[in-house]
Amino acid sequence: MEFELKDIITEEFQKQIQDSFAYATGFGVVFTDLEGNHIGEGSNFTRFCTAINNTKEGASCCALTNRNAIQIAIKTQKPCIYVCHAGLINIEIPLTYNGNYIGAITAGQVLCTDMDCYPKDTVLSSFDWLHSEEALELFSEIEVLTRQQIEGTATALENISNYIIQNTMYNKLQGKLTEEHQKTLAYEKKQIEMEHRLKLAELDALQKQVTPHFVFNVISSVSRLISMREHT
Repeated sequence: MEFELKDIITEEFQKQIQDSFAYATGFGVVFTDLEGNHIGEGSNFTRFCTAINNTKEGASCCALTNRNAIQIAIKTQKPCIYVCHAGLINIEIPLTYNGNYIGAITAGQVLCTDMDCYPKDTVLSSFDWLHSEEALELFSEIEVLTRQQIEGTATALENISNYIIQNTMYNKLQGKLTEEHQKTLAYEKKQIEMEHRLKLAELDALQKQVTPHFVFNVISSVSRLISMREHT
């Protein structure tokens, strides 16, 4: 059976995770499907990234760069930290459930003091996202972090993601076991009720067979007693 992210966590829980992690770290955070498309609205997006994602071309480029990073992360079995098509640091962490990839968490939208230490997206956008003074102003608002801060954030997000999935799997397993237990109890109760009804039916049939003989014997005994008294 194939699962999707929405089958594992609710939209409300997803938003809580995004918000709590995003505002605790200062990173923009969003869940994506395996095609790199955002699932719902992200949390704490920079104004620069919001402006890009509000265009059809920008959203398409973000999905493509996310998808490429997800594939790298799946192949290397560790978070992929990369420079996206718009020149920002992003972190891609695939999510697995029952051995299957169901989506990813994307975090980032920051700059690094050493931008050259991370791979750049191989499919760079043909769009110049810094083409205007307004875009340059939005870009200037982006936070600059050290490599240690970025990689520490990636490790923390990976651990949190693993915990979320494992905890969800445990809860679903417990729910399934409880459901199976309740079905077993209901089945056993039904069996007991059926056996009880069967015994009542057998007793009723026995009573119908025995009662006429019992009455006949009582009447015969009384008749004999009366007859004996009349002769004395």
